[in-house]
Amino acid sequence: MSPDLRGDAMTTLKGRAVYGGRASGPALVTRMPVNFTAAFSKPANILPHKRGEINDRHHELFKKNLKGTVLVFPAAIGSTYTGMLLMQLMYDGHAPAAVIVQNADSLLVSGTVLAEVWFGKGIPVVEYSSDDLFEKIKTGAQVEVNGDTGEIIVTNGSSNK
Repeated sequence: MSPDLRGDAMTTLKGRAVYGGRASGPALVTRMPVNFTAAFSKPANILPHKRGEINDRHHELFKKNLKGTVLVFPAAIGSTYTGMLLMQLMYDGHAPAAVIVQNADSLLVSGTVLAEVWFGKGIPVVEYSSDDLFEKIKTGAQVEVNGDTGEIIVTNGSSNK
């Protein structure tokens, strides 16, 4: 059944395609930059069921699991290890399904590129730099990301309005 027939609101956004592919999932949204090194290099992340869990106790997504989500955030911060950690999450099958970021830097994108080249496991990345990003996409909304065109389709169910 199409979103319109269910009474869901659908919004289409146009971002900048950074890395190709298509994916969808529930949005996991934060207005805080993500430090992948601080979030995913803790001893707890060694445990298989905790590998995709953010273990940076200073972050608002502390203890949230990224696996299968569309991660929406302003920017990656931290060390040059960012790409390697993201690549490891993809390799292990614990990565987000896609990434929508306001500022896609080379450190963030490098992990996606390397995961695709080395393991065939990259994820789409779209940069959406407008300040209305966090008003348009809320945690739990169903999001489709097209990393080839930069198109983002957000479906907010009638129960989420």
